Amino acid sequence: MNFIYERKINYYETDRMGIVHHSNYIRFLEEARCAFLDNVDMPYSLLENNGIMIPVLGVQCDFKHHVTFNDTIFIDVSIKNFNGVRLTMQYNIKDKKTGEEVLIGETKHCFTDKNLKPINLKKHFCEFYEKFNSLL
Repeated sequence: MNFIYERKINYYETDRMGIVHHSNYIRFLEEARCAFLDNVDMPYSLLENNGIMIPVLGVQCDFKHHVTFNDTIFIDVSIKNFNGVRLTMQYNIKDKKTGEEVLIGETKHCFTDKNLKPINLKKHFCEFYEKFNSLL
């Protein structure tokens, strides 16, 4: 399942050259991921209230084009891989006005308990496992 998150670029997110600083894209990916989970009725707060943490293990980004202050981007986010223990999300960011591809990326995660001990959703949280699995 794909989810499109729309976001306007703020002035403070740009650098001296007037383009979005590369470090902000990781924040954008997190915003899109949170919105995706909200959209499928599994907000982070629900997962965390059930003792499930989803730490980031890695981030990979390929920058294709830049955007500037006041531009609007679309972030297409979806689940690339899921096995109950690990989760990979994929992202494609495009400039709303031009349609140009801005970034292709992914984030890798695992599921842990509150003590950051890895857990398998299939064994301990079947309802969340089934929900994630249905989104592939």
